[in-house]
This record gives sequence, C-alpha cells and structure tokens, in this order.
Amino acid sequence: MTILHFFLAIALGAVIGIEREYEFQKRKIKDFGGIRTFVLLASFGAFIGHISNVLVGFDIIITVGFISVIALIVAGYVIVSNKTGNTGITSEISALICFLLGIFVMKGYITFSVIVAIVTATVLAFKPQLHGFAKKIESEELYASLKFAIISLVVLPLLPNISYALTDLPILNDLINSFPKAAAILSEIAVFNPFKIWLMVVFITGISYVGYILIKNIGADKGIGLTGFLGGLVSSTAVTSSLSLESKRLKKIVKPFVAGVMIASSTMFLRVLFEVLVINKSLLKYLILPIGTMALAGFSSVLFIYLSEKKQKKVKKKVDFDSPFALIPAIKFGLFFAFVLFIAKFLQIILGNSGLYLAGLLSGLADVDAITISMASLSLAGDISAKAAVTTITIAVCSNTLVKGGIAYLFGGKEYGKWIISIFGIILAVGLSVLLFV
Repeated sequence: MTILHFFLAIALGAVIGIEREYEFQKRKIKDFGGIRTFVLLASFGAFIGHISNVLVGFDIIITVGFISVIALIVAGYVIVSNKTGNTGITSEISALICFLLGIFVMKGYITFSVIVAIVTATVLAFKPQLHGFAKKIESEELYASLKFAIISLVVLPLLPNISYALTDLPILNDLINSFPKAAAILSEIAVFNPFKIWLMVVFITGISYVGYILIKNIGADKGIGLTGFLGGLVSSTAVTSSLSLESKRLKKIVKPFVAGVMIASSTMFLRVLFEVLVINKSLLKYLILPIGTMALAGFSSVLFIYLSEKKQKKVKKKVDFDSPFALIPAIKFGLFFAFVLFIAKFLQIILGNSGLYLAGLLSGLADVDAITISMASLSLAGDISAKAAVTTITIAVCSNTLVKGGIAYLFGGKEYGKWIISIFGIILAVGLSVLLFV
C-alpha cells in the first residue's frame, strides 16, 4: 500500500507539473520549476511523510522538510524574478502544494489530496478565463458576492436550529394567552426555525446567484432560448414579462418569444423538482409525474415551435434582472417563507388539507419556491401527508403558470398572447390530469 501511495503522490505532482510545463512552453517563458521539479517535490513530500509514519516521534521531520522546501522556493523565486522580472508567485505556491500533497497522501488523506490536485491544476489551466471573469465583475457584483458569503457562512451557523411557536416568544406570550382558544391553536404551530428559514434564504438566493452569473458570462444575448433556460433558473416570471413586452414591440416575431417563455417555464418546473430533491427527496416519486409531465409538455412545445420555424429570424434579447444578490429581498423572502409555513400549518389545522390547497393557490400567484420548500419541509417533519404536500405544490405551480399566462396575454402581442395561453392551457391540463387520475 505504501508503494501505491508513493506512486499516487508522484502522479498528483505530475498533473500539476504537466500543466506548468505546458504553460511555460506555450508562452515561451522561464519560470520556477517544470514537470520534473514538481514530481520531485511531490516525491520528497511522500518521502518525508513516510519517515514520519515509520519512525515514532519523528514528526519534527515534517517541519524541517517544510522549512527546507520554503527556503528552496524562495531562493528559486529570487533568481527567476531577477532574471525575468516576473514577480508572480503562482508556480511557487503550486510547488509548495505539490510537496504538501506528497505528505497528505502518505498520511492517508487520499480523496482530499486528489481533489486538491485537480482543483489546483484546473485553476492554473483556466488562468485566461478567470482573469476575463474578474475583469467583467462590477463593484456591485463584488459586494453582492460578499453579502452572499456573509449570510451563508457567517450568519447561518450562528442561528439556533430550534422550532418555535408564536407562544414561545415572550413579547407575544401574554397577549396570545389572553385568548385561550387561539393560544391552544397557535401553540401547535411550531414552524419558526431560524436556522431552517435562513437556510432556505441561502438556498434560493444561491440558485438565483448561479443563474445570474451564467447569464452574465455565457450571455443571454446568444438567443432567446438560452435566455429562457438561464432566466428560468432565476425567475421565469421575469422572463415572461420581458419577452412579452418585446413581443408587442416586434409584432412580426412571435414564435421565438413563445419558445423563450416555454423554456423558462419548463425550467421552472425542473427547478421545483430540484428543490424537492434537496429538501425532501421522498416526495420526488409523487411529484415526478405531474410536474415532470408538465415540463415535458413545455419542452415538447418548444421542439414543435423550432421544427416549424427552422428559418426563423434570430433575435437577441437581454432580460433585465436585479442585482445578483441583495440583502433586503433575501430577508423579505425569509419572512415570506416563514409566513407561508405559518399559514399553511394554520389552515391545515382549521380546514384540514383543503386549507393547504388554498395556501398553495394564493402563494403560487407570487412565487413557487416558498410554498414548494414549505410543503417539502412540513412533509419531512411529518406535519402533513406526502399527498397533501404534492397536491399543494402542484396547485401552486399551476397558479403561477396562470399568472404568467395573464402577463403574456395582457402585456404581449395579440398573436403571441394566444400562443402562450393555448400552450399553457395544454400544460395545465396535462399536469392536472396526471395528478388526478394517475
């Protein structure tokens, strides 16, 4: 096993070394090390790690080896920078990583070492793309990224993972207890979990953030179809609104805009399935048919449109989205999510499952993410049945689809609006039929 570990260390060093050697030859420059240097550094790290394993009390050799490699790298950096004027330390840091990988492999951290080697080589190889990405970043986006890091890595771990009812809040306890019947009901609705609510904020803003980055760097201007798909990751309603207004301006172009809206909406169906998979995967087997069938119907309509319009005029359209992440909208979503949780549970206690369905209908008018995650969470906790959760989510999706149909009909071109209403009608009929009869 020791021999295999040793050869793995050499292989990982070679992966990074080959990338460095290729870069040096491609740019015809001289820099610190090459493939042989990186392989030898990984071998040296493996040798040091092996000695510390077999000789009891010899862990000091790792420190000695580390200092020696640092001295070697610093000396090499001084010589190379004086000769070439290159002050970058990318190769030097990569060399140090190679040495440490050799040690980690011999210590048994195989998976970690492989991941680090692959990530390091990837970062080195994608230098032009990373630099290009950095040049495109605006100050607002940088601040947005930092805000996202704060809410996900700083705020989230500090929040208590405990579910509270309104009666648990000291500021409301006396007031609620003055109404015994209301207090009895409200005490059963322990759905306010700060950690879980904030986790949903992070989850949803994360999806929006990724969608925004894709749109900015891949470019929504490559076509309405790409706009629809990438926009559907962020907001299919925003895509519908934007393309509807454009369809009224460019009345001669209808089907490409219809296809863009259908792609965005079908992507939204897939997004709902993904959210359920992450929160409560046991519901997926019930939702895959109604929601999956609606997605399939939507994408099928897109295929039909493109087949009937092979020579359609290519139209480029940039959909206007807000900042990739803003704290106030995130907090509003968190409050809305908590409100949906409360209303859903309250209506379920008062009206039974029919109360949940009403909550799904009303929530879907504005957003599908909150009700989807709420139902998945309540079902996971055992507060509602899987069937009730699935039905409520499907109702919310249908409600949201009706809203987008209304937007298209009211704000889009006449022919465009008729196409949207017709296709959405088919999609809804298919989804509800599967839900009711399958």
